[in-house]
Amino acid sequence: MSIRAELLSLVEQVDATIDVPDVCQVYIPEPRVAPDKDAEFGLVELEDGATGLFYAWLGASQDGISERFCIEELIGAKAIDLARHFNGTDDIERSLGLAAINAITQSVFVRSDIGSRIAPDSMGGLSLVPGDRLGMVGNFPSLVRQAMAMDIPVTVVERKQHMLTQAEGICITLDPEALRDCNKIICTAATLINDSVDEMLNHCQHAEIVAMIGPSASFFPDPVFARGVAVVGGTRVLDPRSVISNQRLGQGLGRCAYRYTLSSDRYVGTPKLCAALRNAD
Repeated sequence: MSIRAELLSLVEQVDATIDVPDVCQVYIPEPRVAPDKDAEFGLVELEDGATGLFYAWLGASQDGISERFCIEELIGAKAIDLARHFNGTDDIERSLGLAAINAITQSVFVRSDIGSRIAPDSMGGLSLVPGDRLGMVGNFPSLVRQAMAMDIPVTVVERKQHMLTQAEGICITLDPEALRDCNKIICTAATLINDSVDEMLNHCQHAEIVAMIGPSASFFPDPVFARGVAVVGGTRVLDPRSVISNQRLGQGLGRCAYRYTLSSDRYVGTPKLCAALRNAD
């Protein structure tokens, strides 16, 4: 079973086990990618305030995303119905579906006191030491700069042809085989939107540690933990309305959200979390 199918199946089980709040707000931007702006995100908010994000800067595959859905028809919908868009055949469908899955996840996590601690760094808990070779699936410029400041070589696997480059200390390539020389790897959660996650994680099996990070990585981590990911770094939204205001101004998430990390060796598993919530009701 693919990660996408397994994650959607898990969310279906969650919805059948506990009460999941309905959708109360949806924000879907029409991305305006620009070098002088922060990345844009869409969101789905549930009636309990739990909010899920999706990365909206994938490029042409998300063109027309704001026109695909009628927001008024999504308000008041069952969260699981939006989550089922994750089974769609294109990046636009999967974007909305993943945001809904992330919102359902955050609803469970808040009630279970999971992800309540702010992450100490943006590396997903991955520490670098001399001799490391850092691999990235997706380009995280600030993390690249941190690694290069430590003289740690960086290999980035990208899907955008115009980003390819080769320079001292960094190689940006389309070929995931280039990750074979990297002992530590950071993977973007946008791979769940463009449906490349299974392939990319297959190229990470040799690494000492793999972290999956990004605001889109705020889902139940069971499927990726089962495939060798050690750390998942997600995002907790504190103020959805301010996030939307910031997005419209091109100002990123700001202080309206914070990063958290979950590790595979400490996460108890989503079925146990839901069982505890059900028994507490």
